[in-house]
Amino acid sequence: MAPDSPSEYDKVDRVQACGTFFLGQVSISSMTKRRSLLFALAVLVIASVIGWLGLSRRIVFLTLDRRLKVEVNGMPVEGEIFRNRVTAIVTRRDAGKKHSYQLLFEGDTDFTGDMGSVVDCHEWVAPHLPFLLETRRYPPCKRLPEDELALRRWPLIRRGNSMQFVTKDRSTISVVLPN
Repeated sequence: MAPDSPSEYDKVDRVQACGTFFLGQVSISSMTKRRSLLFALAVLVIASVIGWLGLSRRIVFLTLDRRLKVEVNGMPVEGEIFRNRVTAIVTRRDAGKKHSYQLLFEGDTDFTGDMGSVVDCHEWVAPHLPFLLETRRYPPCKRLPEDELALRRWPLIRRGNSMQFVTKDRSTISVVLPN
């Protein structure tokens, strides 16, 4: 730089003296950092809310168990089982017979093999997802007064390596753990 030419600092002072403050250009990397920070903050907030709901027992997580298979009257059918330690949702997806049932585990098995009860989910069918969230009102599996078995308990029976129950149309649904 020539000695009689103004320095960069002098140029900045002149710009500020005119009443204009020049911040400079915002780099793309700083914008990317801000977006990444906002995204991370949003994920943290969502995870915190879901964690709080889970710990407060307002929401229960059911995960898809790919090891278990669904059979109807001894024949394998397409279906899924979402479960945790106290409940499960069994869905059969064979042609024209899509239907879901909620299994409520009692925590023990008596001498007859009774290990819990079953509730019909009526028109609702579980979605194809890797997990399912359960709340007080979802999934909408309830005993209705017009149900044939509404006043009776619908048992879930343990037979060998499977759980079984009988549906309204007298089909036997088994949830089988492969050997």
